[in-house]
Formats: sequence, structure tokens, C-alpha cells
Amino acid sequence: MKKKVLMIVFGIILIIGIVCIININKYKKKYSFTIEKLGDVNYFLLMKDNKYGVINKNGDTIIEPMYDVIEIPNPSKDLFICKNNYNADSNEYQVQVFNSKKEAILYQYYIVEGIALNNVEDNGNYEKSILKYKSEGKYGIIDYSGNKITKPIYESIEGFEYNEGLLKVTKSGKYGIINMNGAEVIKPKYDEIISDAYYTDEKGYSSSGYIVGKRSDEGMRYGYIDSNRKQLLKNEYNDIYRINKKDDKNNCYLVASENGKAGVYQNKKNIIKHDYEDIVYNEDNDLLIMQKAGKQGVAKFDGTYVVPMEYSNIFFIGNVINCQKSNENNDIDLYDANGNKEQNAEYISKQTYNNKYQVVSVSKQELDEYKILINGTNKVIEDNYSYIQYLFDKYFIASKNGKFGIIDDEGKVVIEFKYTVIQPRDGFETIELITENKTITILNKKFEEIAQMKFGQVHSINGYLKLSNDSDIKYINNKGEVVDSTEVYPKNKLFSYNENKKWGFKDKNGNVVVKAEYDFVTEFNVYGYAGIKKNSLWGVIDSSGNIIKDPTYKLEQNPNFIKEYYEVDLGYGNPYYTN
Repeated sequence: MKKKVLMIVFGIILIIGIVCIININKYKKKYSFTIEKLGDVNYFLLMKDNKYGVINKNGDTIIEPMYDVIEIPNPSKDLFICKNNYNADSNEYQVQVFNSKKEAILYQYYIVEGIALNNVEDNGNYEKSILKYKSEGKYGIIDYSGNKITKPIYESIEGFEYNEGLLKVTKSGKYGIINMNGAEVIKPKYDEIISDAYYTDEKGYSSSGYIVGKRSDEGMRYGYIDSNRKQLLKNEYNDIYRINKKDDKNNCYLVASENGKAGVYQNKKNIIKHDYEDIVYNEDNDLLIMQKAGKQGVAKFDGTYVVPMEYSNIFFIGNVINCQKSNENNDIDLYDANGNKEQNAEYISKQTYNNKYQVVSVSKQELDEYKILINGTNKVIEDNYSYIQYLFDKYFIASKNGKFGIIDDEGKVVIEFKYTVIQPRDGFETIELITENKTITILNKKFEEIAQMKFGQVHSINGYLKLSNDSDIKYINNKGEVVDSTEVYPKNKLFSYNENKKWGFKDKNGNVVVKAEYDFVTEFNVYGYAGIKKNSLWGVIDSSGNIIKDPTYKLEQNPNFIKEYYEVDLGYGNPYYTN
């Protein structure tokens, strides 16, 4: 009998365990999602006579330019939302959705629209896997095949800031968040929801949390919900912001104001009491500038003071804390990041490099004068420099009499003081020098000139630097070496060449395919087209060397072509092609 009872109990426990596992898996599936990356771009907006259509990457017209608005939510997929006949009373267009065969699709829905991304970069302009639809005055979401993900229960649906795959919705006049699976991330019960904009290199904005607001008789009251949907702070604060630059991936640090007084929280724990008028984080030194009763001090996150609360104004310059007194002369006391008061109070800033060099500045009659101190010696490099920036090894960019040059740690001038700008380029062993007449010179790390161009511009392309103007192009690799365009564009069939100040195209073996008879040309783009310029007019050529359009276009900038159409980008993320 006992054995039978035990078997029944075991069976019940087993069933409960299986049900729990199923529910956990359903939960994980519901709240986890994968963002679709933008694939090969196959479709583009076409504009003629202020009407929009669609072309493909071969330049073929897919949708005739006859619509007021066209949305291409995912330009790798053939789904085009075409809008006409705007009704000002209903604030709506007549909407039709077509595929690349010009067949009407998703016609079972009254209105279908793309969901624009909100402050999301480098992955297109819209959600790439879902759309919103409207039925009986309410919105829901569907996939690209028209399958319903949610019922039409929301008054509005829009992309949530910084986070692709999350949507801000309204229901009964209140804001909430759902994900692209339709799962309710935050219940729609708030009067305001904003992202805390927390970002890491590994996860992007996916670990960011939510500052949520509820309206009360005393005004808006804010709370905080973390990325795991846990409410860390209740809606009882005048203001909340996250200290995003704090280097601690395991904890969330929040500055919250209660009745006008600011305090600091580590997750739910109040680590600095609500005693302050303002709290500002200094990322470089991991310290907090605090203000109380009109006086400022500096504290650590455990609340201990590094600088006493007795100054009228505090600001960091490098790792020196400048503390201004409220006396007649506005005298400044200097502290290091550990709270040690500087004995030599002439230095208002100090930065250490390679544990050897210190770049310091001295304020003289409202002007800063910079010096280099060499640790372990009494050596000081000074010559009325108005700016010094460490470059590499033993070299420094310095400014003097309004011009920039380069010096070494002996004070010897390596590059003359005659440039308006001198700057290194991240990821490249190069230094860019720009003169007043807009000539750009690029040096390698041996200070050897590798390229020079008047009225030039420098861009990064395919892992190389491109130095170009209206008549010349040079490419430079990350080691500071000039390379041929065949290395920069390995998939191209033809490459530009210059002969007697005229431009044409050769193949990989150096054979001339298009004679050098143009004033300038562009390299071939990924669609197989290049621009050719003659007498200030642009035309287009294909990758076989055939002229698609003789030079007839008068364009301000070097164009990007697909067949006879050139790209127009007005700078707000929705370029189109036209002829």
C-alpha cells in the first residue's frame, strides 16, 4: 500500500515538474527574440516628379513612381507599402501593399505600416520582421506573411528608443512596452516611459532599463524597472536617471530625487541618502560631485568625502579636482582623485601617460599654458604652449601662437608649428595635418609623408583611409601605406587609373578597358556602376565598360549610381534614387 502511495506521489511530482519545464520554456520563448540583421539591400526608393516608386539593385523598375509615400521596411525583402490620397480628416492614407511581382498582398488588413526604429543605428530604418496593422480603429502587429502576432488592442504602436524589437504601445491612454513576439514587457499603466540609454560594447542597448512615470496630484512621479522587468524603485521620485558610464555590469546605479533632494541607489539599495541638491558623476575618476546648501564637495560611492563640502564650484580637468572658493579672488584649491591636496597649486590640470609623462596646465591671466613633466626627473618641457596632447612614444601634439606642431620629450620640434589641425586616426598608424589653405598631409608614424592633397577629405572605407578631392583619390591601409584600389575593392572587375590628369578604368591585370578621357571617375559600387565626369557633368558606366548614361547630370557631390539613377540623401535616413 505504501509503495503504491509513493508511486502516485512520485507521478504527481513528475507531472508538476514537466508542466513547470514546459511553462519555463514557453516563458523564455515569449520574452527572448532575435533581431534580424539587414541583409543584402535589393530594393530602393525611386522618385520622379515628386512621386515615389521602387527599383531593384539592377535598376529595374518594380513599382512605378505614382505614390505619395512608399515604405520599404526591409530592403532585402520584396514588401512595399504604397500610400496615396491622404485624408486630413482621418489623418490616413489609402494603403496598398505589393511584392516584387506587383501582386497585392496583405489586402485583408485595412491599413498596414512599417514600424520606424527610434534612435537605432546601422540596421535600417524599420523593424525588419514585423509590421503594424489597423482594424476598427486599433493597432496590432503581424509578421511579413500577414500572420497576426497580437490582436488590434492598442491605440498606438511605435518603436521604443534605442531598442530594436521592443515597441512602445498605448492602451486606454496608458503607455506600456511589448516585444516583437507580442509579449507584454511592461504593462500599459504608465503616463511616460523612457529608456535609461544604458549601453555596453558587448550587448549594445539590450541591457537598458526603463524610467516609468505616473501622473499624480503633485506632478509626475518616476520609478525604475530594470531590463529583467523587475521594479527596483517605486513611482515616488521627482526625477530619476541612471549613471550609465559607471563600470559595473552587475549593478545598476541610479540618481533619484525625492522632494527635490537627490540620492544614489545601487539597484534597490539607497547607498547615498537624499541630502543633496544635485549629484553629477565623473566617469574618468569614478567620483561624484555633490551639492548641498549651495556648497560642493566630491565623494565616493560609499558616501565618504574625497573633497570636503565647502566649495562654490568644482570641476575636473584630467585627474585633478579644481575646487573654487567663494572668496573675493575665487581662489582654487587642487586635489588629486584620492583627496590629497596638491602642494604646487599652479597646476590646474594633470594627465599621466605611460607612467612617465605628465601633461599639466597652468592658468595665467585667463589663459592656459601647458607643460610636460617627466616623472623621476626634474625635467620640464615648456615654451608657452597653449595646448599639449600626448601622441605616441615620446611625441606630443602642441599648439603655439594659434598653430599646431609636434614636439618630442626633449622639446625638439619634429613637425613645424604651421598647421590648423593635427590629429591621429583611431585604428591607423597615421597622422593627419591640415593647413589653413585646406591642404591635407598624411604622415606615417615615422613622420614620413605618404600622401598630400589640396581641398581633400578623409573617410574610412572598407578598413582603409580614402583621401580624395574633386580630381584625385588615394587609399591608405592601417599601417600607413598607400595601396592600390584593387586591394580596397577586391570584388570589382574594373579599377580607376589616372594618366596625364585624365581618368579611365583598367582590369585587375592592368589592361585598359576604358581610356583615360574623363576629368574624374568614381570606383565601381557594389551594384556594378561607376560615375564618369566630363566638363563638370556626370554620367554612369557599368562594370563591363559600357556607358549607361553620357555625362549630362550636374551634381554637387560625387554620385552613387544604380543604372541611370543617382542617389539623393538629404540626411534624415531615407535616401532615394532619381534621374
